[in-house]
Amino acid sequence: MTTQSDIKKLAEQMASSMKSFDDIKDFQKQLMQSFIDTALEAEMEEHLGYPKHEKADRPNKRNGHTKKRVRSVVA
Repeated sequence: MTTQSDIKKLAEQMASSMKSFDDIKDFQKQLMQSFIDTALEAEMEEHLGYPKHEKADRPNKRNGHTKKRVRSVVA
């Protein structure tokens, strides 16, 4: 698990490379996309009982994926 000090260090590193509010919004969008993708992949692994790219002889298999769009409002 990530500690509060690790998060603060990461935030400081990222803030030093951002020049505008748009940079912050873009980073937030990328971070949210990465988080959602990772969470959905973990949920699929848990549901199916095996990780991605592992051959499975079970009736419930992965059959690919499609692009999805998540709408959110940044406050």
